[in-house]
Amino acid sequence: MTELLVSPPFILALNFFAFLLGLAIYRRSGTPLLHPIVGASAFTALALWLLHIPYGDYQRASGLLYALLGPAVVALAVPLRQNLPIIRRAAWPLLVTLVVSAALAPVAGVLIALLLGAAKPILLALSGKAVTTPIALGLAEKVGAAASLTVGIVVFSGVVGAVLGPPLLSRLGIRDQRVLGFALGINAHAIGTARALEISALCGAFAALSMGLCGALTAFALPFFLGR
Repeated sequence: MTELLVSPPFILALNFFAFLLGLAIYRRSGTPLLHPIVGASAFTALALWLLHIPYGDYQRASGLLYALLGPAVVALAVPLRQNLPIIRRAAWPLLVTLVVSAALAPVAGVLIALLLGAAKPILLALSGKAVTTPIALGLAEKVGAAASLTVGIVVFSGVVGAVLGPPLLSRLGIRDQRVLGFALGINAHAIGTARALEISALCGAFAALSMGLCGALTAFALPFFLGR
């Protein structure tokens, strides 16, 4: 029985049904606070606790999902291609915004944590919070951060950004879907990009662009900055 509970098919089914349940609650409630990732994570954690499944075994059995993270990110090239003419017209403003945002996003989080007296492992994990999960996993290995902690921070940042980003920008009078998408991609990564695609294909395209470029820039620069 124990072998069945930690087998890849069972864990895959558990993740699938947990996400479906989280998605159903999200659609029925209509509130961004009950994002599907939040619900799915809560139900998965509850199932692991009730079934006494160690997290290490769960993580190993979820290898297929980790392997699919890369192709899922590559699939975001579709809305990019569809909106390429609009993206080209805004190339220079986007480039300047990207460089500034890619520098500020990790520095701000690390600086605040440093002022609060956070330990070095937390600071290293926070340094990769501005990129999506597949890139964050590679960065964690490169800079010596704990992979599980890094992924947790990335997912938390993504959920908070996806939930609070659109209403916050709307209150600030920012309703341009290009700006909204670009901000969601940088600050909320794949979860923010999924939220942007719910708004419109244009918003999703700019989110995918900023997420990909910010991830590439951070992956290139961060190890040099940390001397790794």
